[in-house]
Amino acid sequence: MGDAGSALWLSEAFAAMAEALHGQPSRDQVLQEITELAATTADGAQYAGITLLRRGKPLESPAYTHPLVQAVDLAQAEAGEGPCLQESGDADGAVVRIEDMSGEGRWPRFAREAARLGVGSMLSCRLTQERDVSGRLNLLSGEPGAFGVETAKTVAVLATHAAIALSAATAIENLSNAVASRQVIGEATGILMERHRVPSREAFGMLVRASQSLNVKLREIALHVVSTGQNPAELGPADFAGAARS
Repeated sequence: MGDAGSALWLSEAFAAMAEALHGQPSRDQVLQEITELAATTADGAQYAGITLLRRGKPLESPAYTHPLVQAVDLAQAEAGEGPCLQESGDADGAVVRIEDMSGEGRWPRFAREAARLGVGSMLSCRLTQERDVSGRLNLLSGEPGAFGVETAKTVAVLATHAAIALSAATAIENLSNAVASRQVIGEATGILMERHRVPSREAFGMLVRASQSLNVKLREIALHVVSTGQNPAELGPADFAGAARS
């Protein structure tokens, strides 16, 4: 394919990707769509996945096209090293290429396990970099040398488009959650006002005090009141097994 034909193909692929990502209603669905598109768009890719690293927490694999991708993430976590744990490579770690996993020297423990799993080469591209969380888009192939320089450039552009779509989906999801929380808190406040004949400020204070004393999210307290009508002052830890306050 000539340069003009390649450019046209990429333009069409990215346009289709933008349309597909725009149509996804949630963050998790956007993440899964990104992996599917990457696996079918990038030359040499057999599998794709997204890895998230949150401060103080283990690696997460929220989306992948094959269990092998998740196994590779686990190999990085167990080895304590790998492209998703250590910023390295082109443009300060924006794009990392492992051309031959069996001869990879930057992360030898991880590379040995990945090669044992059947990974010949890997391309890892930064998807997002925030204060408390970083994400990478990873492509895997069973063959060494599957990802050339041009593929790395293509995936970097794809990751830029995907990061924008992910940011938008996250913002929408956060807004939807905030609206839902506000609604349920309002319902719980109304129930307490009616049952205890108290003004709205006092009813809301009842919810807040229960949240603080139990170390449980205000929304969880409100949901319990809406579903049971129970006085927040009578609630105990057993009513919120697994719930945590943020």
